[in-house]
Amino acid sequence: MAHDHYQLVTISDGKSDAAAIMQIFTGIFDGRLKGDVRLLNYCNEVPVSYAATVKSVASDSVELSIHEHQAQLLKQSNSTLIRSRHFDKGLGVHAYAAYVNVAKQAVILHNFAYAQVKAERREAVRVRVGGALPVQFFCDHIVITGAMIDISANGVSILASSPLPATVEGAGLLSFNLLDTPLTMPATFVRAKSTEGNQQMAIFTIAPDRITDAVIGKFIYQRQVEVISALKEGLYMD
Repeated sequence: MAHDHYQLVTISDGKSDAAAIMQIFTGIFDGRLKGDVRLLNYCNEVPVSYAATVKSVASDSVELSIHEHQAQLLKQSNSTLIRSRHFDKGLGVHAYAAYVNVAKQAVILHNFAYAQVKAERREAVRVRVGGALPVQFFCDHIVITGAMIDISANGVSILASSPLPATVEGAGLLSFNLLDTPLTMPATFVRAKSTEGNQQMAIFTIAPDRITDAVIGKFIYQRQVEVISALKEGLYMD
């Protein structure tokens, strides 16, 4: 799971935090705490979250009965985020999978740590774009070109095709085609960041009008449907 989905948080120290998390799982397994565990993974930025049942608890690991779709994603990513109202300070928990069986819909999780789920602070659903979708940003004499990585109703990330200018100031216009529809909208450069392949990613906020917003909304919905359909068919979408 990509680190842009969560940020690890230490409350006491790693060992003490893991022990506190295990106490919660033990309480749920024993019936002293209400079982409200949900797992959260992402497929093309689409959140996939289902309830999970604690089946057994060991000294440092937990066996869960999980949804088949969640099992497929865990098999690929080897980690997950966990939500429960019992976790301290309203935080989530990040864990790694020691064992996943898709057919049996079972997972054994370990290496628990508190985590802030970043996506929960987003104002809009974000989805990853399949394939190379060309984008251009115009701001005064500056032109940034690249391929779109993901999109939401209020933001776009692109992989720049050339090194970004040292400074990009002010608002401009962002242009691309979506669902065979040419779109141009006001946009503001927010920041740049490096990818794992040392390429540059440019992040923009956008201000679509009513018609453009409808096209983006339709695209996001279609991508969500594609992700769930692929999971139902046992296919994992990169």
